[in-house]
Amino acid sequence: MVEKGLTSQKNSASKYDFVKVRVHLSDQHYYVLSRFILCRMLTAAQINYSHALRMALDLKKQLVDKGHLDVSQQDLQRELFALIEQHGYGAVHIQWYKTMSSFHHQRIPLVILLAGTGLTGKSTMATRLAERLNLSSVLKTDVIYDLMHTIIDGTTPSRLWERNDYCNETFVATMCKECQLVCQGLDTDVCKSISDGKSVIIEGDLVDHRLLLRLQDCTEQQKRPIVVSLLLVIPDKEDHERLVQQGPYARLDQEDGKLVDRMRAWQDHLLETNRSRKDLPAYQVIEMDMDRLPAILDQAQAIILEKITLEMT
Repeated sequence: MVEKGLTSQKNSASKYDFVKVRVHLSDQHYYVLSRFILCRMLTAAQINYSHALRMALDLKKQLVDKGHLDVSQQDLQRELFALIEQHGYGAVHIQWYKTMSSFHHQRIPLVILLAGTGLTGKSTMATRLAERLNLSSVLKTDVIYDLMHTIIDGTTPSRLWERNDYCNETFVATMCKECQLVCQGLDTDVCKSISDGKSVIIEGDLVDHRLLLRLQDCTEQQKRPIVVSLLLVIPDKEDHERLVQQGPYARLDQEDGKLVDRMRAWQDHLLETNRSRKDLPAYQVIEMDMDRLPAILDQAQAIILEKITLEMT
C-alpha cells in the first residue's frame, strides 16, 4: 500500500495562498505562514496527510477571512489546536506538534538507524519516515559499501547476497567485517551531520551494533543527537521465502537454494547480539508484515516521536 506523497500539495493551490499572514515570534521577529510547511509539521506529529492538508487550508482561510494578517505565535497555535481537536485528534498529537516544532527550531540532530537482513522493508520504511518526519537525508549502506571497496580495491564489489560460497557461519563473519568497513565510511558524514545539527536516516543490510556504539563515541565529542535505532525482522521463514520469490533475488534463490538461509542467519545474528547487549545501547525490534505496512509505519513513527519527546523534556 503506497501513501500519497506530500509533494502532491503543490497541486492544491488556493486563492488564500496569495495573501500573506505574518506570524510574530516577538516584536522584532516574524515569519510568513506557509501551508506547505505547516502540513509537513502536522504529518510529523502523526496526523493523517489528508487531514493535515485540510487543517492547513482551514487555518489560513480562517485567519484571512477574519482579517488577521498579523498574528502572534500563541494565537496561531490556539486556532490550530482547535482545528486538530475538531478533526478528532487528542492532546498527544498537540504535544507531538509542539515537540516537533521545538525540535526543528532548535536544530537538534536526529539519527535514525534501520537495521535488518535482506528484504525486510528497510528502504521503504526509510522513504516513508523521511516523508512523514520532513527529513531530507537518507544514507544507504549499499552505497557506502560500494564506495569503500572501490577506493580500497579499485573494483566494484560483488553483491552481498550473491556470495554463495560460504557456510552460514562464515557468511555472518564476512557481514560483520563489511559492517565495520561501512561504519568507517559513514564516520565523517554522520559526525558532520551531527555537528551541523542535521538529521539523517541510515538504512541497509550493513547497519549493525557497531554503528550504534560509534554514534555514542561521536556524541561525546559533539552536539548530542537523538538516536533512534530500529531492527526490522520477519519472524516467519515462509513469509521471508515468499518475499524473496517475489523480489529481485527470485532467480538467484532458484539457482542458489540457500539465499534465504543466509538472510535468516544474518537476522538471527542481529537478534542474538541485540539480546546480549544488557546495559549497552540496543535496537528496538519491529516485526514486519508488508500487508500491514501503514500500521507498522505508525508504530515506528510513534517510537521516534516518543524518543524525541523524552530527550527534550
